[in-house]
Amino acid sequence: MRRGSTTVETVGVIGAGVAGLAAAGVLARQGFKVEVFEANDKIGGCCSTTEIGGFTFNDGALYLALPALLDRTFEAVGLDRRSALPLRRITAPQTTVLPTGDRVTFGDGRRITVQRARGTIDELLLERELDRMMSRWEPALRLLTDEILAEPLSLPRALAKGWRQLPKFRGTVAAELNRLFSDDAVRAAMSGVLLYTGIPPQQQPVISILGLVTLFSDGFHLPEGGMGQVPKALGDAVRIGGGKIHLNSRIDRIAVSGDRVRGLRLRGQELVELDAVVSTASGMLTFGSLLSPTDSPRRLARKAERAQLSHSAFSVQLGLRNKINTPSHSNCQLPLMERQGDVFSPCDDGVKWLVYDTPTVTLPELSLTGGSIIEMYPPVQRGLPIDDWTDSRDAHIVDKALEALSRVHDLDVAVTRVTSPKGFQDRLNLYRGAVYGLSPKVAPWNHFPHRTAIRGLYQSGQTTYPGYSVGRSAISGVLAAEALIQDQ
Repeated sequence: MRRGSTTVETVGVIGAGVAGLAAAGVLARQGFKVEVFEANDKIGGCCSTTEIGGFTFNDGALYLALPALLDRTFEAVGLDRRSALPLRRITAPQTTVLPTGDRVTFGDGRRITVQRARGTIDELLLERELDRMMSRWEPALRLLTDEILAEPLSLPRALAKGWRQLPKFRGTVAAELNRLFSDDAVRAAMSGVLLYTGIPPQQQPVISILGLVTLFSDGFHLPEGGMGQVPKALGDAVRIGGGKIHLNSRIDRIAVSGDRVRGLRLRGQELVELDAVVSTASGMLTFGSLLSPTDSPRRLARKAERAQLSHSAFSVQLGLRNKINTPSHSNCQLPLMERQGDVFSPCDDGVKWLVYDTPTVTLPELSLTGGSIIEMYPPVQRGLPIDDWTDSRDAHIVDKALEALSRVHDLDVAVTRVTSPKGFQDRLNLYRGAVYGLSPKVAPWNHFPHRTAIRGLYQSGQTTYPGYSVGRSAISGVLAAEALIQDQ
């Protein structure tokens, strides 16, 4: 296998998250000698899980969407996803309570229940409006998942296949929901599904509505056994292909000679000589610190310096001895859509708008028998320097979160697990604690490319097309590996 006059036999992969494991699995299957270097003491990155006191907690990712992208990833590494990674559909996705007392529940498929504090809702009208949204947007979702996201980014190909869809992609989520749905409570619940982006609906690009369409079409899922089963299966594929995974192996530098990769320098160790490298560290780290300033391509170094980052997050996870009475996986107390920017106001004086997940509604086996797990992301001040996240600041936010949860549930807490933005940076290697790396507002063509100006260096992961989320990040790993193979 050659590119020019250089034979590529050994490939190093930086990071054993889903992107790195997917890339390594593809390459190992093709006969390359693959070495994966993971800074932490376990694989999975943002898709890993941690067991504490009989409770299995998510380290980052909370659920799976777009299962077709996972099917494509598993096929590429030589596994059947359905047998290697059984999924359980979240049949009770979300319940939203509004200040009016109205309650909106999204059930399995397209089932929506609205309980009015006063009066009733026109159910036939709501059904027609939901059908109208799906008729308008599901073709765009299918185009993206089946033909666009699973292939390398190509604007000419995307335009050729999707030009009929282009007029839809103007405006914001708020404008589209106002156009599609007549009921305030329904609009608020719909936009509430998309608040994970960290962006209020008035600022979210309308393409984000595809996350909502996914809920009503393909659904959201949890792997049986928890999110950590995704990297476990992909890690098995790497080993089956003869690849090696090295834990506690932090990379200090990508070594370059001339215009070509020469290997990786591990912390405290000599240079590991390699013919090619796939980096799944964020583009900001790859081109901002892992490459020396003289080696980093100028255009990509500028992109790294000017990157528009996603929001940071503060996670409070509780392992409860008691089973709480909650109807859905996600449970929200939200304002109407027009005021949902308030959800992101820092909780220094208390959590006003309560949003939390209970994965044990779908997978009770994640907790002690008769217990529950709660995952909550209270809003915090954005833009704080990482070192300002101290133990005392963390404890104050946890107190406010527990105070808010205690208003609606009896909490018999066995385990409290806290991850601040500093924790997301230090433990999960997220650049400046930004949970998605790049903001969801960043257009695909402004993500980092799979091929770089340095021969033998490829980029992958959530800051590289097709972007964030488990399935899309995994596909990014597949695409980077395929680019390397094509270049031989």
